Amino acid sequence: MGRAMNLKNLRNEVLVQNTKNLIKEENRILAKVLAHFLEIEERKLYLELGYGSLFLFAVKELGYSEASAQRRIDAMRFLKKTPEARPMVEKGNLNLSNLSLLERVSREAQATHAQNVAALNLLHEEPISALEAETKLRGYFKLETKKRVVRIEMDEETYQLWLETKAKLGEAKDSAALKKLCESQVEKPQKKVRQNPKTRVAGVVLRRELLKEAEHRCEYVNPINGQRCENQHFLQCDHKIPYFLGGKTVQQNMRVLCRQHNQLVYQDLKGENVF
Repeated sequence: MGRAMNLKNLRNEVLVQNTKNLIKEENRILAKVLAHFLEIEERKLYLELGYGSLFLFAVKELGYSEASAQRRIDAMRFLKKTPEARPMVEKGNLNLSNLSLLERVSREAQATHAQNVAALNLLHEEPISALEAETKLRGYFKLETKKRVVRIEMDEETYQLWLETKAKLGEAKDSAALKKLCESQVEKPQKKVRQNPKTRVAGVVLRRELLKEAEHRCEYVNPINGQRCENQHFLQCDHKIPYFLGGKTVQQNMRVLCRQHNQLVYQDLKGENVF
């Protein structure tokens, strides 16, 4: 057995580059796995092995979870009818989730080969989230927006409150009542309250303005490559000039950081012996 990897001694830039190299290898392996899936399906090898479908073979023989198996089968079928996607997979320009999504949406749209290639290029333009990719594809194929199914469990008391709420809102359908209720709670106009610049914590109004300006995501930018953090969770209002160094709690001296980058900035200041 080879020596265990000791990542602790690697310099930051080497660790990042090694990770990138491994991801490239991972992409090449994914393309090969999908090619093997295709050959197994064409030979119907899973039938000889006693499985009624490629899906069952992938789950029971290969050990994939049901969701992972279905994603790979969908991806393989899109590659089969759109071979132009294969080089993109090998280069890491097209991930498994988007490849699987392409198959599901194009199948629903009964797309032609030319349409599949066009849809492929849509996702190749720039990195986007899975939700954005699905919205983009459904718009291209002119499909109805996918409705989300939400199951909510509640006790009897809460259910009776919900019935009363629906009646007050004048809506019989749960979806319409819920939409109206949500709309009543978003962007409610509030009286402006002046922020005291000497207080440490940003008030409700200032925080709202900072989040709006930051588009509700972390404003940390990597000083080396210019990459901005995309985190939209656990956002905090941070002083550019630290409060303990005389920085005021005013909009010009405030920024929005996720909790992790706020801690990183703090550690950097500590390392520079600022305090």
